[in-house]
Amino acid sequence: MANTEVMNLKAALEAKRLELAAQLSRRIRELTIEDGQHDPFDWIQSMSDRDEIAVMLNQFSSTLADVERSLRAINENSYGNCVCVRCREQFEAGEEEGSVPQWDGPRAA
Repeated sequence: MANTEVMNLKAALEAKRLELAAQLSRRIRELTIEDGQHDPFDWIQSMSDRDEIAVMLNQFSSTLADVERSLRAINENSYGNCVCVRCREQFEAGEEEGSVPQWDGPRAA
């Protein structure tokens, strides 16, 4: 990847990280349940809403972790270097044959 592409990617990832952090913060505030809910139907609806928010929080957190992992890889100059077993085996096979292995594309470390 060219240096300008990496810098553009880094800027996009940093913007996404800020967006996700803001969404997480907003959703966490929505998790509160009011103590005055004596109606069982209101309480059930509130619990259902909490469950939906918890699922969203999990998704946002997972995506945020991926973004941070990618940013860390960029900062360590290892972004795009796949270390999975399949790619490593393909790389080693190419070294033995003296050829360049076929890559599916860049991957985050």
